[in-house]
Amino acid sequence: MSLMRNGSIKHHPKTETLAEYAAGALDEARAVVVATHLTLCDECKTAVRDFEALGGAALETIEPVAMSDNALDDFWARLGDEKDEQLPVSTRPANDFDLMAAQPLQRYLKGGIDNVDWKPLVPGLSQHVLQADGYRRGALRLLKIAPGTQIPKHSHKESEFTLILKGAYKDHMGVFNAGDFADLNDEATHIPQAIGEEDCICLIATNAPLAFKTVIGKVVQPFVGL
Repeated sequence: MSLMRNGSIKHHPKTETLAEYAAGALDEARAVVVATHLTLCDECKTAVRDFEALGGAALETIEPVAMSDNALDDFWARLGDEKDEQLPVSTRPANDFDLMAAQPLQRYLKGGIDNVDWKPLVPGLSQHVLQADGYRRGALRLLKIAPGTQIPKHSHKESEFTLILKGAYKDHMGVFNAGDFADLNDEATHIPQAIGEEDCICLIATNAPLAFKTVIGKVVQPFVGL
């Protein structure tokens, strides 16, 4: 996978998103999208390091609190009570390891992006769902949009992170090329359309289904799983 680095990136995660990532407050799916963007964007990488340093400094100002003598026993007792519960596949914090060094997306695409098993949804649109259950709920997928194909008008019930890996798309916010990051909340409504001569491949994380505004979108949604 070859992406243009920092200089060509025009769209970045919001400052609040980078702060949440640095604090480990994002679900695994959204953390992977941010982490992959950081491998391409020195500007955002520096911002995350600054937030991490700020968080470390803040922790140093907190007065330590003594733990009770039986705190460890209580912890293991609570853990034993939860053994019968169905836990997520991954219970680690989203970024408690070096996602940068681990090349986050490569961990989910063993065969590389050129060997993805795409599932056709509708003409011009295919997806590949990635396993990123994490300790907070979120969906991670690759979306391939053929040139000229338009995704019906929709908004997002919560948030959506989109990172362009190949190709480009446009909407009312502008043109998004490889490396660009769309950080959308429940107030955003758009109609993405792939442009150029190659497929637009996006890495997308959502924590709720899309909210389509057209009849066609609403009818198709149960069958395509978006």
